[in-house]
Amino acid sequence: MGTLKKIARKGKDRAVSLGLEKLVQRYAERFGKILSLKLDSTSKEIHLEILLKGESEPIQIQLKHYEIIQEGDKHCIVAQDIDISREWMKTLAQEYICAKPFEIPGTYLKMLEIIV
Repeated sequence: MGTLKKIARKGKDRAVSLGLEKLVQRYAERFGKILSLKLDSTSKEIHLEILLKGESEPIQIQLKHYEIIQEGDKHCIVAQDIDISREWMKTLAQEYICAKPFEIPGTYLKMLEIIV
């Protein structure tokens, strides 16, 4: 990949990461605060750092091999693998989140078009 393409991709990933961070924070605010979110469109990974309410140490979450899919008129994100820095959370995530579609609200479809 050319240097110019790498720079453009990294810039796009940063911009999308900021938008995704706002979206995820909206869903996570009951539980804590998103400290960082980084999307890597080349490796299809999303890295999150979240400080949960009542916790002193943030947790690290890595969504691996994500896909954007369409189910009827809905767009969803699906992560094929999840790694979390707390073992019990990782077990729950693998049971209830891995390979399951989560709808992306229509207001974020423009961002979705950039990701895809």
